[in-house]
Amino acid sequence: MAVFPINISRITGEFARHRGRSLSLMLALSAVVSGCDSRQGAAEASAERPSWGNTQAAGVISGNATRGQQIAQEKCGACHGADGNGSPDPHFPKLAGQSLPYLYWEIRAFKEGTRKSDMMAPNVTALAYEDIADVATYFSQQTRKPDEQKDESRVAEGQSLFYSRMPSCAVCHTAGSRRGMPMRGMMGGGMMGGGMGGMMGPGTANVPNLEGQRAAYIVDQLNRFASGERQGTVMNRMAASLDDANRQAIAEFLSSTP
Repeated sequence: MAVFPINISRITGEFARHRGRSLSLMLALSAVVSGCDSRQGAAEASAERPSWGNTQAAGVISGNATRGQQIAQEKCGACHGADGNGSPDPHFPKLAGQSLPYLYWEIRAFKEGTRKSDMMAPNVTALAYEDIADVATYFSQQTRKPDEQKDESRVAEGQSLFYSRMPSCAVCHTAGSRRGMPMRGMMGGGMMGGGMGGMMGPGTANVPNLEGQRAAYIVDQLNRFASGERQGTVMNRMAASLDDANRQAIAEFLSSTP
């Protein structure tokens, strides 16, 4: 019977090499399983809480109007009125009947500091994103009351300017159901700081409805756009093309429009 020499070193090396491969395979499988568990856990955690930080991307903003009313009375009523129709000071804007996305993103901009106001910041900094959605929902559901018409000829001039300019102001700044449509039979083409249309976010949903808004507030914001203090690619150019009389006329037309 032949006896073959046994190479102990070779056998030990092969065993170590195969054991190393097995260990590497086990570690790799463990990492994959662990990664799946981690991703699944993150997905489950994400599903359990509202993604308020990414609401705009989802295209859904909704809130509790009852809670919003309570917050509005505590934080907003003194300047904007309990129902959002303003205070005696005409430089504070009306929030009643405003677009929900516009209100949400403008209040959020004040909270995050991308829109500056020494008066707004202390009132909104402590609000959670859910609170902002609630307040915006409440005010968006209120009916805005227009101001009384003061000068009929100036209002008529403002109406003409509002529709006859190219592009027409009405393309963006009217209620959603009438956007781009003439009002009153016309045919034809402050204190919050930034105000009136940062045009934040896509589409005209985030452009403010100005019908029934305070004339003094509109003039103030047009002046800010015209000077460049308020930034907006379209609004800077449009406001700068208007003289003081034009701005006042447009503002008075809008403030008295239901």
